[in-house]
Amino acid sequence: MFSLNNQLELRKIAVSSLITCIYLPSIITVISYKGLLYSLGNGSTFYVLLLIYVAELLKSFYLNSNVVSKKVKSNKMQVGDVINSGIFLLGVIFCFFVGMILFGAPVLDSHEETLMLSALLTLLTVFPLVAHAGVESAMQLLFGVKHFSRDTIIEMLVNNALLTVCGAWLGAVVIPLDWNTPWQKWPIPCYLGAIGGHLLSNVLTVLKISLMSAADKYPMLNFVVTVLNKFNLSK
Repeated sequence: MFSLNNQLELRKIAVSSLITCIYLPSIITVISYKGLLYSLGNGSTFYVLLLIYVAELLKSFYLNSNVVSKKVKSNKMQVGDVINSGIFLLGVIFCFFVGMILFGAPVLDSHEETLMLSALLTLLTVFPLVAHAGVESAMQLLFGVKHFSRDTIIEMLVNNALLTVCGAWLGAVVIPLDWNTPWQKWPIPCYLGAIGGHLLSNVLTVLKISLMSAADKYPMLNFVVTVLNKFNLSK
């Protein structure tokens, strides 16, 4: 549940979510304009993953800004953390890859498309957690060992991850339907569904923070905020 006690965190979350609400639709708009929408998931659209990676990395730098470290890590430790993070993220990509095959993704073909979708899901779900909290904390959060009730940024990242996965899962619903449309080809619906779910989560975050801020002047909005908090997926 978001709290107004830490205005700095809320401001960072609002700015981060607004950036997401701008850059993700911009990428999809440019791809659609250039007629590459039906190529999503192919190796030819790998640059989309690079753009998302750069955007999420810059957002993580912003969310982690003004954080005073108690210990100064050596260069070797920083390099070690980067290596560990890379290995962990590759493992997550593999888990997504295997999981999608178990849930019905093509086994004998479309391996490239499944791999691209796995990389997208990793970038939008686990990568922000690793960039913000580190590999160890991210693993504890994923396995439910560590709680995040007092960390508003982590709460936002977990909400984003959950809605991203839900969006990808809902996108798969249209694939077996007999509509004979080009966008039903694997993994385009799941690809767009993941991006849509991630975007929706950020829109709801901006809406919630805006309502919480406005509730000071208009107390009647507290009811809407309470309803939104009850539907918080990250509880």
